[in-house]
Amino acid sequence: MTEKVIFWEPHIENISRAELQKLQFKRLKRQLIRVYEYSPFYRRKFKEAGVTPDDLKSLDDLRKFPFTTKDDLRQYAYPNGGEFLTVPQSELVSFHMTSGTTGKPTVGPYTYRDLELWTNLMARSLTAAGVVQGDIMLNAYGYGLFTGGLGFHYGAMRVGASVIPWSAGRTEGLVQALIDYKATVLSATPSYMLYIIETMKKKGIDPVKDLNLRIACPGAEPVTPEVAKKISEELHLKDRGGGTRQCYGSTETIGPGMGMATPCIEDTGGFVAWTDHFYVEVIDPDTGEPVGEGEEGEMVITHLTREGMPLIRYRQRDIVKMYYASTDCGREAFPIIQIRGRVDDVIFYKGTKIFPSAIQDVLMKIPEVMEFQIVIDKRGPEHHFILKVETPFPTPALEDRIKALVESVAFARPKIEFVAPGTLPRFEGKAKRVVILE
Repeated sequence: MTEKVIFWEPHIENISRAELQKLQFKRLKRQLIRVYEYSPFYRRKFKEAGVTPDDLKSLDDLRKFPFTTKDDLRQYAYPNGGEFLTVPQSELVSFHMTSGTTGKPTVGPYTYRDLELWTNLMARSLTAAGVVQGDIMLNAYGYGLFTGGLGFHYGAMRVGASVIPWSAGRTEGLVQALIDYKATVLSATPSYMLYIIETMKKKGIDPVKDLNLRIACPGAEPVTPEVAKKISEELHLKDRGGGTRQCYGSTETIGPGMGMATPCIEDTGGFVAWTDHFYVEVIDPDTGEPVGEGEEGEMVITHLTREGMPLIRYRQRDIVKMYYASTDCGREAFPIIQIRGRVDDVIFYKGTKIFPSAIQDVLMKIPEVMEFQIVIDKRGPEHHFILKVETPFPTPALEDRIKALVESVAFARPKIEFVAPGTLPRFEGKAKRVVILE
């Protein structure tokens, strides 16, 4: 069984790259004028940089304009948009916010038009993923200030799917609900999906006989090809003509909905970015200069259509690769983006950079590994890279295999500590698998 390619907005999704660039320039010019006129923050930043909207003669000229950082948002946008707002506060109808675990939260205020834009982009994303009217989605993203839950909820209803607003938690009940409601779509963080799969196994649930799931939509953390493959295989999604579709977004980008993996690219660990609404650059995180297509760098986004609090050249802190490809799904004017990791999550160990997502990717290839935790011990003069591995089959051969695979992607050889099944924490939201001891 294979999926039929469907489009939410075929006139846009099948646009040529040249026509898309014309649309991007038109919207970018209008947005720069808007923030220059109405946002005290950007009027000041542009003046300090010696630029005005008139300096944009081509898309490449955006490089002349200053970056926006998370620190800028914390200082000038919290709690209600502050100096970033381009509308009166009375026009704001909703707020979303980051957790603030690494400092003051960053805020995402929305006007009614912003909510309509968000809902429409989520409908486009879910349609690209294969979700259709009549599907039943169990939404296990958290509701509340976190953008994931409501974004998927709004978009699924716009498509015509039924939504079970489960949120995270009560996992055994969630598994039963998947069976009882005959859910066809599951949305959650990839870490929570793996925990759901583990719970199914403990309960003796047969995904082939007991489930109706066709599509899984993981997001909120990097979804590597191996993680996507594991979710798809464990839930037997392709047996029903579906698969794993990564969704990408953030509070700063108007929630989830910036992009979604399609059936054509589900195994790449990437997603199609909707660059008619978000202009994307990839830069060297150290120099700020652009990198070439397919090269690794930090993603920078500019809102082309956001109304309440548009951002110009926002450094997203995600390390990505961006490229263009011809696929059977169309949408060839839009880039494919692969998330490699977070700038903030990079572990510096003895002169090397370690990306936890790269370690996760290789460990997902080993069936004996149930869960893992990275420990960097800096308490003594000699730092130590320790990998705690949860497995029912601890053997010297497994230890050697893990060391070799991890060293091939981390360029550092870990000390392996095997722990018993059920020892390491499981995650209903974003995973926290790195422990720094100082």
